[in-house]
Amino acid sequence: MSKSTFVEPLSLSHVESGLAGEREGFIFKTWRENHGVMVQDSRMTKLSPWLLLTVSTAEPGNVPEITFAGKNTTFQRFFPHALEPDSPKQPTSYLPKVYREGVAEGYEAAFTGEPWLDIQRTGNRLGDGVPDMTLQRLLLRFTTKTGFARVFCLVQLLQVHKPRDLSDHTHHPLYFRQKRDWCPDYRAGAPASSGHDGNIL
Repeated sequence: MSKSTFVEPLSLSHVESGLAGEREGFIFKTWRENHGVMVQDSRMTKLSPWLLLTVSTAEPGNVPEITFAGKNTTFQRFFPHALEPDSPKQPTSYLPKVYREGVAEGYEAAFTGEPWLDIQRTGNRLGDGVPDMTLQRLLLRFTTKTGFARVFCLVQLLQVHKPRDLSDHTHHPLYFRQKRDWCPDYRAGAPASSGHDGNIL
């Protein structure tokens, strides 16, 4: 890993063991059991507020275009203006180039159908007004039965660092746990999240 990088790939065993989180464990299990094919599942609809969906191609060293950003995603939280209908730029254009280049490798792996898990220490790479954070990211490529593909990105905000914390290292913050606001045992019957039609592809 080069000195300039801020992304550390992680073993998928973190997901398989449950260490990466319940949401990550559920979507990875769904992806694996269905061989990457997206099927109708009310639990996936329940998960959609935390999902960022992209197309399945991108220029080398860049991130793919976003097609959906759930209301609880870090992108929606820190770049809400990027998703406004009258925005003059593509949503990913709001991400600084240094960040896009740094996280592109994970997408390149996902495009080929390989699952990808990493941890990021963003520093100032997301621009003014966005804090220094530690993020965990899981990327999975899903296709429909007709071959229509999307990359599902599930980012978990692990820590927001105070300005005085000047270290630029990623750690495995195993003591962070997701809030119990999503459960894989969700049953059909509850309405989908607002602004979402239930079809996350």
